[in-house]
Amino acid sequence: MFGFKKHCPICGMDADESSIKRFRKHFCSNTCVEKYLEKKAKEKHDKPRGGCC
Repeated sequence: MFGFKKHCPICGMDADESSIKRFRKHFCSNTCVEKYLEKKAKEKHDKPRGGCC
């Protein structure tokens, strides 16, 4: 309706009807899904923990 298209959050390719939808996002391939999971795991691991000690 407005011309917005779905894009893969990893490589930026246009996602069409054959795209893979996981985690409320559209991916162009399983490789990009794996890269997304690795990126999220690294962000979670590197996140500083709050605390007094």
